[in-house]
Order: sequence, then C-alpha cells, then structure tokens
Amino acid sequence: MRRVSLKNVSIIELMVTINKRYSKQTAVQIKDNGCFRKINYNELGCRTSDTAYNLIKTGIERGERVAILAESRPEWSVALFGIISCAAITVPLDTKLSETEIKFILNDSETKAIFVSQKYLETVLQLKPELPNLQTIILLDNEVAAAPVLRLVDFKVPEGEKAYRKLQPDDLALIVYTSGTTGSAKGVELTYRNLLFETMSLHELIAFSPKDRFLSILPLNHMLEITGGLFGPLYAGAEITYGDSLKPTTIMELMKETKTSVMLCVPLVLKMFHNGIFKKIADLPKRQKTLFDFLFALSKILLKLNFRTGKLFFRKIHRQFGGRLRCFVSGGAPLDPQVELDFNALGFNILQGYGLTETSPVITVNNFRERKYGSVGKPLPGIEVKILTSSETSRAEGEIITKGPHVMKGYYRNEAKTLEVLRDGWFYTGDIGYFDRDGFLYISGRSKNLIVLGAGKKVFPEEVEEVMNESQFIKEICVLGRIAAKGMRKGCEEVYAVVVPNLDNFPFEQRSNKTAVREKISAEITRLGEKLADYKRIVDFEIWEEELPKTSTRKIKRKILLDKIGKNVATGSEKAEYPENNDFAEDELTVKVKEIVQ
Repeated sequence: MRRVSLKNVSIIELMVTINKRYSKQTAVQIKDNGCFRKINYNELGCRTSDTAYNLIKTGIERGERVAILAESRPEWSVALFGIISCAAITVPLDTKLSETEIKFILNDSETKAIFVSQKYLETVLQLKPELPNLQTIILLDNEVAAAPVLRLVDFKVPEGEKAYRKLQPDDLALIVYTSGTTGSAKGVELTYRNLLFETMSLHELIAFSPKDRFLSILPLNHMLEITGGLFGPLYAGAEITYGDSLKPTTIMELMKETKTSVMLCVPLVLKMFHNGIFKKIADLPKRQKTLFDFLFALSKILLKLNFRTGKLFFRKIHRQFGGRLRCFVSGGAPLDPQVELDFNALGFNILQGYGLTETSPVITVNNFRERKYGSVGKPLPGIEVKILTSSETSRAEGEIITKGPHVMKGYYRNEAKTLEVLRDGWFYTGDIGYFDRDGFLYISGRSKNLIVLGAGKKVFPEEVEEVMNESQFIKEICVLGRIAAKGMRKGCEEVYAVVVPNLDNFPFEQRSNKTAVREKISAEITRLGEKLADYKRIVDFEIWEEELPKTSTRKIKRKILLDKIGKNVATGSEKAEYPENNDFAEDELTVKVKEIVQ
C-alpha cells in the first residue's frame, strides 16, 4: 500500500489522510429496508466538511457544545466528525435517558446545537422552551422538517470555502455524562490526546486492519464504542456495520451477512449467545450430544496446553457467527469466567478489558499475545496502575488507581467532584482489584457496592452474584446490602438478593406457579451458597418478574433497583496465537499519531 508522507500533521489532516487512503472502501453502513445504506471513506470526509461548514455558519464557536441524541447509525458518525472539524465539543446522549435527565445534561453543558434522529425529535421540541442555550436542532433523517429544524442532508459546503478549524491535542473533544447509577450525572471531559492514545493502543494490541468487518451493537454514546468501535476501526480502514437489535438471532444473522471479524460487546450479550448454544446442544440426539461432550472436554484439556482446537471441532457453530470472527472484545461489566472458558473451548477468542468513562475508557485489556481467563488483562503500554492495599483485604486487594494519557481532564464545571477522584494526577476508580504475579489485573468488586456486615466482615456483591449465576434457574441476580429489621442483626447490613428466574428452564407446569418458582430458587441459593463462606450467603431474597433496570451498557442500576423494591436497603452497591499481520501497523501515519499522544 502506498504510504503518505506526513510531517507536522494536525488532527484534522490526520482525518483527511485516512479518508483519502481508503477512499472508496465502505466506512460505515446500516441495513435499511432490506438493503445496506453505505458511506465510503471519501464520502464520510465530504459530509464531514459539509457538516462542519454549516455548523460554523449557524454560529457555533470554538469550544461550544453540540449534542447528539440518536440511535447508532452512519449519520451519527457524520455528526461527530462534523462537530470535531468545527472545533466544537461533542456531548453524546444516551437514548435511554428520561426527559428530565436529557434536560439536565443539555442545560448543564449549555448545549447550543443538537443533532437528533426522527425518533427523538419530538422529545427535543417539547423540551426546547426549557433549554435557554439551545438554538439549533438538526435532523439526521431525510424526512421533511418544519422550521426551526434543519436537516443534515441539506448541509453543503460551497466549493473553495474553509470547512474546519485547527485543533490541538489538549483541546476538549467530548463531554460524556456518566450513566448516573449513583447520584447526579457528571460530565466527563475528554481530550483529543485521550482519544488518540486509546485509539492507537487498541489498534496495536488487537491489530485492527482494513480486512476487518466490525459489527457495532453498543450505543455510540458509550466510550468503548467511540474509541474501540469507531475511531479504532476507521483509523485502520475497516468497515463498520450498525445493528439495531440485541436479539441474539438477529445479531448472528447480521454477522453471517457481513462476515463480521470483530465485535465489541457487553457480558450479557455473550451470556445470551452462550445460553442459546448450550440449549441447542442439550436438545441434540443422544449420540450427537455424547460426541459434542467428548470433543468439548478434549478441547478444554488441549486449551490448557495452549492448543486451540475449538474452531476445528465446532465448525458448524462458528458458521452461525459468520465463520470469520477473530474476536469478541468484552467490557462494561464483569464477564462470567465460565462463559469465557466455554467460548474459548469452542474456539472463539474473547478479549476482556476494564476501564471507565473517566479513563477514555480502557485501562487494561487481554490481547492475542497475552491473556488469562478471569482477568481483565494488563495495563495499556504507557499507563500506570497501582493497588491501594488494606489490611482488611486479602490477595493484596485494594482500590485501583491509575495515571497516564488516558485519564480525563476532569468533570465539567464540577471542581469538587473532580478533586474527589483526581489526586496528584492519579484517578481513583472506586473499584477493588489485585494483580497476579504475571501482572494481570483481576477485579474483585466495587467499593461503593461493598456490603459491611455487623461483625465487620465485608462482602463483595459481585462475588456472590458470580456463584449464583451458575444456576440454570437464575436468569439475573442483584445482591444488595439490606438493613436487618429484627433479630441479632437488627440495624446492620445483611446479604439480600433480587432474582429474575429463568422460567424457560422450569418444567412447563411450574412456570406460572409462584410458590414452586420461589421454592426452586430458594433451593438453588441454598445449594450454591455452600460454595461461599457462611457470612457471604444470601439471607433473604425476592422474585423480580421483569428485567432488572440497566444502563445503556447493561450494568444493573443498583440505586434505582433499591428505590423500586421499596425496602430499607443500604446503598453500600494466557498466551495464544498471534493475529494475522497488519500492514497498517507502523507506517508514517502511525508514528505521527504516537508523537501526538506522547
């Protein structure tokens, strides 16, 4: 491939170079009415210029905030790059937010313009009288729009006109509001240096290439999807397809159609895939089931010896996922170790990582060269991570703190909250973890989720949840600390659980029998509780008949759940084969970006 000479390249010139390099290749696409609507790299560049020019013409000044409220789609990317090119700051909004939350964020960020899809246009129009800073509404769809709404499709830049402003690495790129699982949402300020560092790091560790086909199912307001699922693939010249459903069957059909090679996902999606695969295995005729069990057990043994035979043994299963999948990248929540091990035994690569919005977001990640099951990998090169140990924890556990070019600038207009988590350049994550002797990080729990019992014993809810998730009769579980109302524990926290039963695995005649369901769940909790220390065992529980409330990244909203249940509950919440060579690994463009982020 012809290399482009880049000297003293700016971030805008970097974007232009990428668009020219991959010109006619598809950059982003989505299936619409049975056909794929595509935008190639050249068109993405042109539409970016159109958008930036018109934002400037509408009065958007350098550093002003422009929001995006829309489902993941090609136009989302056009809007984002347009905002970047005019040197404004993007405020990506979660489409699952309530109107009250949307209003708070738009006012707190003093958003001056917003890109919105047809689905959420009415919401924005209704809120506009309460949004004094909002001046411009831009519709991403091509439908006819009444004044004062503008349309993205109408944006054009006159020939010869300037369509961008210069940017510096330390300029703010994004203000990403946290999901608000605890308290008010905070605006996380992220710079171009943050984003470039993450993009380059993931590009090198997971070896993105122009041959890759990404399937995007995470919302684009999520930082993992922005860096690992948008910037990373586009930097490598890959193709991104947006999916509009989290149904496993729909996702798998799209994977087959697009020959997906990489997919970023959350653990819940992997668990749904896992349950579907093994439910079909359980229904096989006895002879086929026996053969599968033998090959699966053999694959697990060989995996321990670093021989990966799963893809050879289970070709039919791989064909269901398109047959070209290089890896799943998992983040956003802890991954069940059994799900991870089973997928690897089947021949799939799962690269689990860890991070937060405040860290742009990845801190650690497993990669093709080095990985360990159950861990979240090693820190990205250039990142410092420490464990603040305590005499009350085992295995050198403690709070995870981190420092480096991935850490946010701070919380927008919230110095007090910034000072709580940023001290001498170190970001205090609030997560509990430990390193093994090989430098792999393991997450034990979340300090603010910690349950402190009357005798001073401490329980991490995630540990109890992991054990209980072994039951085929439990679909979801959330472990909380409840204040005991009577008995010897009165006034102290005790281990309590909210359980969503997996009714599909109950005998048909029991599914509508609430007493039978509760008795079975109780028996499962007692059985699995034998694996836990006495003080970690669940004292009481209740059945929840609907999906537990979650954020857009599928984390359980513990605080909201506490409010909903209406109880007095405390708020205390390996080595392997190398990927194929990437021709785009160390050219002048890569070297230049390294210079920018260092």
